[in-house]
Amino acid sequence: MENISDKIQKIRSEYGDKALVPEDLNSDPIQQFESWLADAIEVEASEPNAMAISTVDTENKPRSRYVLFKNIVNDSLVFHTHYESSKAKEINNNPNVSGIFFWPEIYRQIRFEGVASIADSKVSDEYFKSRPRGGQLSAWASHQSEEIEGREILEERIKELEKEFEGKEIPRPEFWGGYLIDVHHWEFWQGRKNRTHDRFSYSKVDTEWKTVRLSP
Repeated sequence: MENISDKIQKIRSEYGDKALVPEDLNSDPIQQFESWLADAIEVEASEPNAMAISTVDTENKPRSRYVLFKNIVNDSLVFHTHYESSKAKEINNNPNVSGIFFWPEIYRQIRFEGVASIADSKVSDEYFKSRPRGGQLSAWASHQSEEIEGREILEERIKELEKEFEGKEIPRPEFWGGYLIDVHHWEFWQGRKNRTHDRFSYSKVDTEWKTVRLSP
């Protein structure tokens, strides 16, 4: 039987040969990000707004997970979570974060580094109201990242909340809301054939963005 190492070594994917040149780049990385995200949505990429977020715990051990990017506010990326979750506690202790968007359908990746902070309550309220009712209930029901004995506990709690809020608008719980990521470094990666990828980074210098090409 073929082992996993042999299977992995046989995996070969070419990344097309669409070029990324300086003339294609917007001078504002937020606008460049919006353009690439729009392209990913246009081709119906799987979960185009999924982004991996990395934090560090109190022992400086890195931890990563996927979250859903939901908005841009004051040039900052927004995602939402439970304020007592592991990632929230880690951000509150050390706000420096990094993250990645990856769209294999168009051979593109965006990497970013920045500082996270709790979003204004208005940002959180507006997004919470847009969530399906089931998603609103789950925000109330889940003590995110805490140990749970079984799924039935969560399901029972949701049933209780359904009765509690029956016929009512569900308010946003105070322990749940948004975070803003103020990005100070971006990297845009375009996959090319033979691994000769095009890479450009944006770094904030005072109030200006400096753009450089990076070797693949």
